Amino acid sequence: MNALLRTAVLAGLSLLLLSGCQTEKERANCPVATVLASASWLTAFKAGMQNDPSGEQYTIQMMSVSQSCDFDADEGTADSELVINFRATRTPTGDPAHYPVPYFIASVLDGTNIQTKKILATTFDFNPGEASTTFSITAPVYRTKFDNGKKPFQYGLVVGLQLTREQLDYNKKLNR
Repeated sequence: MNALLRTAVLAGLSLLLLSGCQTEKERANCPVATVLASASWLTAFKAGMQNDPSGEQYTIQMMSVSQSCDFDADEGTADSELVINFRATRTPTGDPAHYPVPYFIASVLDGTNIQTKKILATTFDFNPGEASTTFSITAPVYRTKFDNGKKPFQYGLVVGLQLTREQLDYNKKLNR
């Protein structure tokens, strides 16, 4: 009985290891997803108080992105499902609040050439008295089409908050 149990455990471990290799191979055919550091913070201001720290209404940070992907070698495409994690803060108040979050997903070739870009939006809420909240969203499936002669590892997916020029300048001022 002991030998049978040992054989079953070894077979199970072998199956796990082999499936891990397949997962790694599949990942190699998917564009790598990253958060663009310069577009990972968004500060919203009260009306008429732009660029004044005392006028900050809320701040949101795009914390991380994770990805799963389906690679189609025949079509030369990868359909990526991205889960994006956020953290938002504000001065605590007794009021609930509901805010928009504009963000983008872009396909990039060789780290510099933007192939496609989608601007999207989600929303989040602060409960009464809440000063911070975290939340995650699953973005719509994003398709990357690989150009002839290009390899999947040459592509990447970049996500970030869709910022105005003023918001980007404010991030630079705060070294974000």
